[in-house]
Amino acid sequence: MSEHIALRKALDLCITKRLTFAAFRTPGQYVQIWAQRNPEMEMVDGSLLMELNQVFLIAPFNLDRDHVPFIRADIELMFPEIDPDITRLEECEGAPAKGERSIMTTPKDDFFNSVNAVKRACSARIIDKAVISRVMDVALGVDQLPELFVRGIEASEETFVAMAHTPEHGLWMGASPERLVHEHLDHVRVDAIAATRPSDAVPDRLSGWGAKELDEQEQVMCHVHSTFVRSDMKNIVVRGPEVMQAGPVAHLRTVLEGDLGETLLGDLILELHPTPAVCGSPTKAAHSFIAANEKHERSLYAGFWGPWNAEGPTELFVNLRCLCYQPGKAHLFVGAGITAGSDPEMEWTETQRKAETLLRLMVTAEAEN
Repeated sequence: MSEHIALRKALDLCITKRLTFAAFRTPGQYVQIWAQRNPEMEMVDGSLLMELNQVFLIAPFNLDRDHVPFIRADIELMFPEIDPDITRLEECEGAPAKGERSIMTTPKDDFFNSVNAVKRACSARIIDKAVISRVMDVALGVDQLPELFVRGIEASEETFVAMAHTPEHGLWMGASPERLVHEHLDHVRVDAIAATRPSDAVPDRLSGWGAKELDEQEQVMCHVHSTFVRSDMKNIVVRGPEVMQAGPVAHLRTVLEGDLGETLLGDLILELHPTPAVCGSPTKAAHSFIAANEKHERSLYAGFWGPWNAEGPTELFVNLRCLCYQPGKAHLFVGAGITAGSDPEMEWTETQRKAETLLRLMVTAEAEN
């Protein structure tokens, strides 16, 4: 589309120069690009997040609360504009990723072994649930990345689409339906999302969802609700669950809202992450299980990212349906919540369906190129 010509050029410049940047589109808003003049990332103690304004948080799954990474908005571009001055990006200095990341495709046998290990741990009541992820490799040229982002924003207005590069993390792109938190005027909304069905196999009634799916969703909702209560949130309201469509799959979603009162938003976010939807429950036990059983590093997968504004609206999303780019290929990260009643083959198929969100975009991006 002609209206995205400037956006494609800007993304190509950011990628080619290896700038430290974030390009993103929150639901219902315009695309923005925030870029730093120098490539070095900064980090902030989580207790000091409220001192930051207009930065892009880019938190990994294994987050050190004393060192929360962010990208500054030294250069801000918004699309569409009549004539965005993308030459301002020339003011920025880039840097390649630090070190070569070894990310291996997950064999089916390894995934099955992890699923069965979770089932045994659940049966022994060591954990109630763990989210097991896997990595898929797909051929992808660097010239396809700008088009991939454009296809992402065109595919769904309700999805958070982001692309970011830092020397510490390399180049990532994601298209996530899962909002971690939306805050405006001290009012907070959190989407508790879990359970997965194919979009064409959604029951007419909630009772038609299986016991496993309903239990998964309840675990996430209870985690968010208990975090609200422990944080002394005010006027807590719970709505749902309801069915949420997300491309080739559908999920159950419960919306929880409340007022911050004396609670700091930064403290609330750090208490919410990671939710059972991306980790499991109990959180500490599931987190330890993942570290012991997954052979790949999650890095930004199942972390959270988005624009942070201490003086204005903040909207952060869980980084799902995402990829890490390396020359000539993309590493896709997908996961599934495993409980005692899980079937390995069905969970493998579920991760394949989740991957379709990005795989379909890649096909259209390749066709365009």
